[in-house]
Amino acid sequence: MKPLPDAKDPIVLRTDFSDDDAWSRLCALISSPIGRDGFEAHVVFVDDASFANVTPEALCVSNSGKQGHSFIVLADARTFSEREQSLLVMDLRDEPGRTFRALPTRIQAIENNLSIANMDFAEFADAAEGDTFRGFPGENKETYEVSSAPRPPVRKKPSPPKTLLGRALIYSYKMLRGRPRA
Repeated sequence: MKPLPDAKDPIVLRTDFSDDDAWSRLCALISSPIGRDGFEAHVVFVDDASFANVTPEALCVSNSGKQGHSFIVLADARTFSEREQSLLVMDLRDEPGRTFRALPTRIQAIENNLSIANMDFAEFADAAEGDTFRGFPGENKETYEVSSAPRPPVRKKPSPPKTLLGRALIYSYKMLRGRPRA
């Protein structure tokens, strides 16, 4: 098996090539901003048929110590065969080969927290219900819903000029525009 490509961001590796449309939808879902804050996953999608049907075990053995990231995400046959499209997330550093599944809308939180070492792989794996991470206890559904876009920054009204010249320019501008005096 060939080695994984060098990538600045963690990899989402496609290992099942049975449905190109489902792969495109999955990539779009993982790339979508999530929650009210619009968190995004910073990942690299690898769509290379030479990784077809690669097993997590083979991937772990062939890339042990070579991958710069602490985890990898696999889009395997189960991903494309089930309604939830859960992805396989595999630890490459602390407990190489340890896995759990995660919903596509959870990849953003996983990537964000693992990439900056804010949380450990085990925290996500231990929070999985059965074998699938759907969020942490107490989180509401809105935390992981796709948002159309990150919230735009709040536009603040500019503060009035502090100098006499600045106030005179604003007054002149308003008079030229026909606005009443404020």
